[in-house]
Amino acid sequence: MTGTALRQNPWKRRQLPVKNEMKYPMKHICTIVLAVLVFALGTTCPAVADSPPELTADRAVEIAMENSLSRKLATADVDMAQDRVGQALSAFGPVVTLDGGIYRYDDQPSLVQLEEGLVQLNNALSALTSGQISTLDMPDDSRTYYGMAVELTQPVYTGGRLTAVKKMAEAGRDSARHDLKTADQDLALAVKKAYFTVLLTRQMTRALDDAVASMVIHVNEAEAYHLMETVPRLDVLRAREKLADLKQQQLLATNNFALARTALNFTMGVDLSTRYTFGGQPPLGSLPGSLDALVQEALARRPELAAMDAKIRMAEDQVALARSGHLPTVALVGSAHKFEPENQDPSAEIGLVASLKLYDHGMVSHSVALARHELQKAKTARTQIERGIRLKVEQAFRNAQAARESVQVAQSSLVTAKETLEAARTRYQVGLSTSLERLDAEVSLTRARTNHIRALSMYNISVSELERALGKE
Repeated sequence: MTGTALRQNPWKRRQLPVKNEMKYPMKHICTIVLAVLVFALGTTCPAVADSPPELTADRAVEIAMENSLSRKLATADVDMAQDRVGQALSAFGPVVTLDGGIYRYDDQPSLVQLEEGLVQLNNALSALTSGQISTLDMPDDSRTYYGMAVELTQPVYTGGRLTAVKKMAEAGRDSARHDLKTADQDLALAVKKAYFTVLLTRQMTRALDDAVASMVIHVNEAEAYHLMETVPRLDVLRAREKLADLKQQQLLATNNFALARTALNFTMGVDLSTRYTFGGQPPLGSLPGSLDALVQEALARRPELAAMDAKIRMAEDQVALARSGHLPTVALVGSAHKFEPENQDPSAEIGLVASLKLYDHGMVSHSVALARHELQKAKTARTQIERGIRLKVEQAFRNAQAARESVQVAQSSLVTAKETLEAARTRYQVGLSTSLERLDAEVSLTRARTNHIRALSMYNISVSELERALGKE
C-alpha cells in the first residue's frame, strides 16, 4: 500500500470490522449485570476489610525507630554511659569492707604455746611470792580460730583524679546521646530513601502498564487496518515488536517494585513479607533561598559536632587525670576487728593515709603528653567534621534545587508528549501519518512519564538528604 493510496482514501481506516449485533434482549443483560455486581460486592468487601494499612514516610520512620537493631545498640550505649557516670560518682563515697574467716591448725600455734609458757612462769612466780604476783588464766588450747574485721576507707584528696573521672564519664554520656541522635537521623534518611524508591518503582510499573495497554490498542488497530488492506504488514510487525519490548520493561518494573518493598521492610526491621498500601508522591515544596543560613543552621544542629565537643571535653579531662599522677592522695581509714580465741576483746583504729609517688621514670609525664596529643587530635577531627558538614549542606541544597527544576521540566515535557500522542493517534486513524510516527509518539510519552516519575522521586530524596544535612529529625 503506497502513501498515494492512503491520501486518496483518508477516512477508510475508520471503517473497522463491526462486531456481531446484540443477541440477547435488554432484560437478560440487566439480570446478568446485577448478578455480577452482587457477586463482586460479596467478594470484594472482605478484601477491603482485610486490606493492608497505608504507609506514609513518617509512619515508616516511626516503625523503623521501634524495630531497628542498630538503634537498640546505640540506646544500650547511652545506658552504659549513664552507668559509668554513676560509677564515677560512687568513687567519692566511702568503701566499707567486711572480712571474716574460720581456720583450724593441725598443731597448737607457736604464739599460743609461748603464751602458755609465760602464763606458767607467771603463776610460778606468784606461788613463790605468796600471791604478790597475781595469777593468770591459761589461754584457750583450741586449735580452731575465727573472727571478723570491718574496714572503712574514705577518699579525702586525690589530686583531682575523681573529679576528672566524673567529668569524663559525663562527657561520654553526652557523646553517646548525640551519637544516638546521629543514628536516628541516619536511619530516618535510609527509610525515606527506601520509601521513595518504592513509590518510584510502583509508579514506573503503572506507567509501563499504561504503555502496554496503549500499545495493545495500537496493535489491534494496526491488525484491523491491515485486514482492511489500508496499512502494510510492516505496521503490524513494528507495533508487535514495540509491544514485546514494553512487556519486557513491564516485567522488570514489576520485579523492581517487589524488591523495593522487600528492601523497605528490611530497613524498617519488619517481616520481609509485610505488605502496605502507599499514597502518591508528596507535592513540591519551596526550598530555602539562603545557602549561608542553611550552613549556619546545620552547624548549630548537627549532633556529630555536639558529639565531638563532648569528646574534646573528655580529652581535656584526660589531661587533668594524667596530671593528678604528680599529686598526693589522702584517705581516711578506720577498722575494727575481733578474733577468737586468741583476741577475745575487739579492737579498733582510725587514721589518715597519705601517698605520694616520688619517682616513676617519667611515666606520669608521658601520660600527660599522650593525653595532650589526644586532645589535639579531637580538635582536628572536629574541624574536619565541620568542613564535611558545610560540603554536605551545599551538595544537598544544590541537588534539591536541580531536582526541583528537573521536575518542572519533566512536567512540561509530559504535557507536550501527551498532546503529541493524541495528535499522532488522530493522524494515524485518519490516514495522515504512518505507524512509525505513532510509535515514536508512544515512546516519547512513556519516556516523558518515566522521566517525570524519576524527577519527583529524586526531588523527594534530595529534600530528605537536605534535611539530614541540616540535622533535622
